[in-house]
Amino acid sequence: MEEWDPAIVKLFSIFMPTTFERRFAIKAYSRFVYYTTAEDFFRILDREEVLFRSPRCMNDHREIENGIMQLQQWNNDTESSGSLVRALEACMPGVWKEGLKKYHHWLPNLRAQSYVLSVSEHDPDENETGRLSLWRAFDKGATGVAVVVSVAPFMQMTDALKAYPSPVAYWTRRQLYEEFDVVAHRVAANKDFLSKLNKAALTEMVFLMLLFAATCSKHPGFQQEREWRVLTNPLLWPSTRFTAHQDVIAGIPQTVYRLPLKNSPNEKLTGIELPELIDRVIIGPSSHAGPIRDAIVAQLAERNVADPGSKVIMSGIPVRATGIG
Repeated sequence: MEEWDPAIVKLFSIFMPTTFERRFAIKAYSRFVYYTTAEDFFRILDREEVLFRSPRCMNDHREIENGIMQLQQWNNDTESSGSLVRALEACMPGVWKEGLKKYHHWLPNLRAQSYVLSVSEHDPDENETGRLSLWRAFDKGATGVAVVVSVAPFMQMTDALKAYPSPVAYWTRRQLYEEFDVVAHRVAANKDFLSKLNKAALTEMVFLMLLFAATCSKHPGFQQEREWRVLTNPLLWPSTRFTAHQDVIAGIPQTVYRLPLKNSPNEKLTGIELPELIDRVIIGPSSHAGPIRDAIVAQLAERNVADPGSKVIMSGIPVRATGIG
């Protein structure tokens, strides 16, 4: 975050404390991993683009409903939400009401027009095998691959894409309430700083706090995923880089947004082209891991990925026909 405006960093630390801490914990040597099927990975390599999909068409069709529901419960509980409302009103009268009004205005659109690219935090001890719980998410007969990528493009301070990364929160109801208690405390502690801001800017920060709390929260049972979402919304944040297409994925006709993997250094957008982006590819449990590896190595070589043979490995996890036992 050393390239960020100090005022922006301070605002994030106040209004999104857990998100801020998790972003700060990401280092240059950290890695994210994108779990997909071998077939879909070949499409990425062929087209040199990635798909942003609607959460409504992903594994859990309630991908963002959990966060929206929890946020509504917190807001309706005036005893719990009151401390933040009072702290904001003390800084700038009306700012909470206006931020909440904007959130409610955009809520139907957030449900219908949010599109995400999902990655997971990758640990060094997973570098040979990947994460078993995520391999098990693939349908029987599909071969999964884990594409380990550099974190640098996700951490850049740029508006070039109009797509913004955020860690997913796996909060219980109590943890969500505690998070907003922290926000209320920090708002009160930074009253002098916040009261000097432009009202429109502070209103926008309240709106973004609510937006990301709603769209980047999942059920606590999924916390092993350690997901990060890159979120875009073509109506809220129009972008010329994305193109809409109608596709059929896993038998479901749906709208997707395609993003070409092309750098734009003038806009501080770098590191998203394949030779820089791909750090490692792990092939999941499969009876055909060897041929799949050979084909991926050849594809990476064609796209000028350095030393592809050393970057593609087989997990070696045995293929199981049944569960434990």
